[in-house]
Amino acid sequence: MSTSASGSLATGVLAGALLLAVTGLAAPTAAAAARPHHVQRVSTAADGTQADRASGPAALTANGRFVAFRSAATNLVPEPGHGAESQSYVRDLRTGAVGRVDEALSVPSLSAGGRWAATIGWGGHDIGVFLTDRATGTRTKIDGAGFRESAYQPSISADGRFVAFQFVPYHPSIPTRVDVYDRITGGHETVSDGPQDAPARDMSHPSISADGRLVAYQDDGAGEVWVADRRTGRHTRVDDGTRSGLVQLSADGRTVAMSSADGAYVRDLRTGRVQRFPGMTARAVSPDGRRLLCADAQAALRLRDLRTGADRVVVAASDAAGAGAGALSERSLVFSSAAPDLVPGDTNGVADVFVSHPR
Repeated sequence: MSTSASGSLATGVLAGALLLAVTGLAAPTAAAAARPHHVQRVSTAADGTQADRASGPAALTANGRFVAFRSAATNLVPEPGHGAESQSYVRDLRTGAVGRVDEALSVPSLSAGGRWAATIGWGGHDIGVFLTDRATGTRTKIDGAGFRESAYQPSISADGRFVAFQFVPYHPSIPTRVDVYDRITGGHETVSDGPQDAPARDMSHPSISADGRLVAYQDDGAGEVWVADRRTGRHTRVDDGTRSGLVQLSADGRTVAMSSADGAYVRDLRTGRVQRFPGMTARAVSPDGRRLLCADAQAALRLRDLRTGADRVVVAASDAAGAGAGALSERSLVFSSAAPDLVPGDTNGVADVFVSHPR
């Protein structure tokens, strides 16, 4: 380096130090540098009023316009709630409007346009799956469960026509299964057959593709993950042979994200290629199957581009973020955190829901 260049560098460093001293600004920490850009707090009232109680978890629609979340707050909408400790809400990120999904006990699984919301709720004596038309307020029990039967874990198609869910029969000796409800015909279809020569086992955690054709689910007993093609009737085992849990099927039906004791991994259903990420726990996959959200050993959230291999921290471990299936849209990420400095003016002292747009 030349003498003039060295002098210029030293002058720049000194000027920067003097600027920090004069303005009282602190140099950015490593954790702050790792935080995602363009963070927006969404668990507020439409006018920006902070939630008076904690919020989370949350999920995004594929296009990133709507975020569904749970909150114990009492001041997000004008109308009083039903006395539950936590309730379900949907925020339109384009208009800022916030609405409650009444009598819901889970984060709503939303259709692409935000009109249809599939949730669980009390259905007489047990928990059932309900479909709410947010345009009309109509709420319909769709699981077909009878006395002492119940249903959980709804996953909805992009147009809101198909809802996959776990059906729990009345007797514990009868295994749970995965069914699909058709809103147009009102019919039900069981999709979790699995191998014909296998003993009966509980099936759970359905994840449906945007067009409703494919449904991924897991075999709880064997630790296997399967994908059912509702058009052909074919069932394909997609795990890597180790005991695995399903995280999410991408909206385009091409990529399955899973986790096992060996770490996170994904399978491309078109090519059969498996990519592994030791030491990671998969949280979500993007609608186009290109990006995988993982938590590392320090609990930081990392976003990996499955095509290029690029990997980066999008939420630092110090921010203790929570995120699950549905956390990624085409361009955005939703997570919950109690960190008080992710956005200006966060003074409520409780966990909030945030949306970021990682570059």
